[in-house]
Amino acid sequence: MGGKSKSPDYQGAAIAQGEANREVVRDQTFANRPDQYTPWGFTRWNPYQTTDPSTGEATTGWEQIQGLTPELQEILNKQIAIQGGRSDVAGMLTGRLGNEYGSAMNWDGLSPMGDVVNPQFTMPEGGVDDPYQTRQRAEDAMYISAMSRLQPQFESERSSADVRLRNQGLKPGDAAYDAQMASLGQKQTDQQNQALWSSVGEGRAESGQMFGQQLAGNQNRFQQALGSNAQNYQQAMQGSVYANQIRQQQMAEEMQKRGFSLNEINALMSGQQVALPQMPGFQGAGQAQAAPIYNAAVDQGNANQAGIQGLLQGVGGLGALGASIYSGGLF
Repeated sequence: MGGKSKSPDYQGAAIAQGEANREVVRDQTFANRPDQYTPWGFTRWNPYQTTDPSTGEATTGWEQIQGLTPELQEILNKQIAIQGGRSDVAGMLTGRLGNEYGSAMNWDGLSPMGDVVNPQFTMPEGGVDDPYQTRQRAEDAMYISAMSRLQPQFESERSSADVRLRNQGLKPGDAAYDAQMASLGQKQTDQQNQALWSSVGEGRAESGQMFGQQLAGNQNRFQQALGSNAQNYQQAMQGSVYANQIRQQQMAEEMQKRGFSLNEINALMSGQQVALPQMPGFQGAGQAQAAPIYNAAVDQGNANQAGIQGLLQGVGGLGALGASIYSGGLF
């Protein structure tokens, strides 16, 4: 019979597989740590030996170093120095900042706000006389004026009539004398009534004219006052708006003064700095696969097991054949 088949060392194969995997990762990591150089600076990788804190085993660590060209490095050093000086100045300003923000805003010195303008101003009241009184005064004036002319005429007519009648031999008490004098009195009464009725008409016309003139005068004064009120209202509104604008400007100035030191500090603390150099991209190494040591050991074990099973089956077949021959009387 042939020699006995040796079983694969699965534990050794697993250890060997782990070592192979670690070597592949190490080589791939090294391949993806290139040193890069540009006109503005560089990036380098430095390996160093260290200990894995989780396992306590030695391992390789990497540090990345970035640098600038000498020209840019000199500029960066100057900017850092400037930043340090500006920070010192900003620190000195914090005392002034505390004084500005340490007390509440004082609004007492601001100009007063504009007044609320009343759109309704005092309007003049027109003086219109009582039309009945005006009419009566006009009638009296016209009547007195007419009678001032008629009265001397009446007296002259009565005196002339008396002389004429007396020359005719008539005297008061005579029927002819009294009739003549009564007729003259009636005539004068009619003239007096005519003067009265004329004064009524003239008084009515004069009263209407005076009332119209007074009403027109009142309307004219009202329109003038209305225009003056509108102008006064606009001027008052402009004054109020201007006062509010002045107050707003004063408030804005006070607030600007209050935050002036803070703005100066922010301006000192901010500024342009030299940026880190931007490195171009590169094609990293593809993922590598370690040799399948453990899988090969498994496959070898499976093959050995299959050979043993085939051998056993062959031996079993020969035993069955011998028994059949023996039972048939061949031996």
